[in-house]
Amino acid sequence: MIENKTKFLMVICLLLLVPGSVFAHQEGEPLQLSLVRNFGYGGIGEIQGSFTLKIKGPPEGLAAVSFYLDGLLLEEVNAPPFEFKFHTSDFVDGRHQMSAFGVLEDGRTLSSNSISKVFLSSDDAWDETQKIIVPLLVGVGALTLIGVGLPVLFSRKKEYVPGEYGLAGGAVCPRCGLPFSRPYLAPNMLVGKLVRCPHCGKISVLPQSSLSSLQEAERRYAGQEAPQSLLGGERDYQDLIEESRFDE
Repeated sequence: MIENKTKFLMVICLLLLVPGSVFAHQEGEPLQLSLVRNFGYGGIGEIQGSFTLKIKGPPEGLAAVSFYLDGLLLEEVNAPPFEFKFHTSDFVDGRHQMSAFGVLEDGRTLSSNSISKVFLSSDDAWDETQKIIVPLLVGVGALTLIGVGLPVLFSRKKEYVPGEYGLAGGAVCPRCGLPFSRPYLAPNMLVGKLVRCPHCGKISVLPQSSLSSLQEAERRYAGQEAPQSLLGGERDYQDLIEESRFDE
């Protein structure tokens, strides 16, 4: 009885003295497997197109990596970079598990994390893309109409008061040569604001005019200098509105 206990203690001591590398060889160390999209659709848990399975931050001494899909060998790579490119159309649609298995130069084996994705057909991927793009385009279009339409409508209704131009400053219409205040909420087109002249209805992209230009235009507005485009009765007010167009 005492002899059996002694043998048992000796086995325990030997196991405690075994280097940690032996346990690593038995249990394996994790490889960091990642999935990179080259081209195609990549939704939440769903993919379609060209992708790359690659080992992120490969450990020192990594000699070979085998890539697997649903437990079946895809490719064995024996030199860095340890990666495998594939296209989802090469496999059946549905959910798939991707993993990798590595071998170090000293013979130790390493296993990776598992990546689960649903492979979509090109038609299914396009349907999913439309579900994202269409609402986005509708939202952008609505915001654009609101941003452009409301300021333009308000600018036509607002009565011009000489010398009062507000926070956005004043501008001089390139058609009728009269001054007006630029609406603060008018869309900013980088080179100027998108505005409509309240006098002739012309839509233009205009920067803030200088004080001297505004004062000169105010004198024309007061009748001291009549704008040339309105002289001689060559065009009436309605014609000017109907022919209004964008200028940059």
